[in-house]
Amino acid sequence: MTESLETFFKPKSIAVVGASKNPTKIGHASLKNILISDYLCKLYPVNPKEDEILGLKCFKKLTDIPGSVDLVMIAVPEPLVIQIIKDCVKKKVKYVIIITSGFSEIGNHEAEETIKKLLQGTGVRILGPNTMGYKNASDSLDVSFVFGMPRKGNLALISQSGALGMGMIYLANNEFVGLSKIIGVGNKLDIDDDDLVNYFSTDPETKVIGLYIEGIRHGRDFMNSIKACDKPILVVKAGRSVAGARATASHTGSMAGSDEIYSAAIKQAGGIRCRDLVELFDMARALAGQPAARGNRIGIITNGGGLGILLTDACEANGLTVPKLSQKTFKKIENIIPGLVKPNNPVDLVADADFYRYWASTRALLEDENIDGIIVAAVHAGYARPREYAGAILKMIHQQKLHHEFEKPILGCWVGGKEFEDLVLDLKAVGVPIYPSSWRAARAMLALFLEGERLKREKKL
Repeated sequence: MTESLETFFKPKSIAVVGASKNPTKIGHASLKNILISDYLCKLYPVNPKEDEILGLKCFKKLTDIPGSVDLVMIAVPEPLVIQIIKDCVKKKVKYVIIITSGFSEIGNHEAEETIKKLLQGTGVRILGPNTMGYKNASDSLDVSFVFGMPRKGNLALISQSGALGMGMIYLANNEFVGLSKIIGVGNKLDIDDDDLVNYFSTDPETKVIGLYIEGIRHGRDFMNSIKACDKPILVVKAGRSVAGARATASHTGSMAGSDEIYSAAIKQAGGIRCRDLVELFDMARALAGQPAARGNRIGIITNGGGLGILLTDACEANGLTVPKLSQKTFKKIENIIPGLVKPNNPVDLVADADFYRYWASTRALLEDENIDGIIVAAVHAGYARPREYAGAILKMIHQQKLHHEFEKPILGCWVGGKEFEDLVLDLKAVGVPIYPSSWRAARAMLALFLEGERLKREKKL
């Protein structure tokens, strides 16, 4: 069943029912987004009142279209949707996206049940209703009614909220996190989170999977899909509080369920629960660009003692440890910073730390068998040159990727102003995980440790 989602994401023909010449209509935006995509397929507008829309021949009815149709987007008012579904069945359409809202999210369960009955035994699969559609960045195909395309990358996103899904695209672009695909599931009448996790688990363009969920309809199937997936899965589950659970019911008609049960189930299945979307992207960047940590022992390097202490506290608060340096590493660090400070973990390179101190200290911790991951931090205190800090991180990460010497994750953490922000953008643009706070860096390292634990359980690390 999930293998056929390949046609869903890569259709050879698409019909937009409810296509419009009016630029304020969803049907106009949906058609235009597909039309301007750098993707080759047959595209058919459907509107009984028009002969041509955006230079394309318009058909009066879906059933008037010659040949087969892989995917149908429905952008008509709710009362008309049932008839369009009947036409889809008659046309033997493979997939349908119901953009239209006004279903279970407002208590209209009867209409969804009618659609289910019409589809029984037909093989037709539906996304939605009440969905934004999807954007396939890997193949440059935009099958949605909203503007904006993500950078191409290897994070697949599944969102139960269309508006939040769009916000995730712009947040990802701002954070230089590339997406393979992003899809809004809406009310989950048919295509569900587990279907998509199963598909993305075999998608060669996807390395990490992220989900925003409000409720799960088929809990066992969902957890089984996470267990069966050999890729990191990050989950933001909304509705933690009583008020939040109440809000989910009025948003997508979902029952939030017990927050404790969700956390335990996601953990048991091998997923990682994130506190919010920013954390999801923080963790995704680390998981996509760095090797998993083989243990929870973290080495910290910094030019500011205070930032080193904050990082230590954040690591320890998240179940990571900051061990003392081995005697061998102690001697190496002592030679790098002779007479400045007594070597320790965190390693304090003092305020005027240059490229050599950062580079040599990072290498020393990479060579230490008692260290599983490294956070390289810097404070823009007016003495050190931030570009030397950035250069040291880049050199060590590229050396690891080139020679596969140590296979240990390296994360960056910075505290500074405008000069630092420009360098941070340079680092993010080439996939280096770097964070502006001790807590965010520690949480990203936690994700790498949890991924390492998952791989160990599966005997792959």
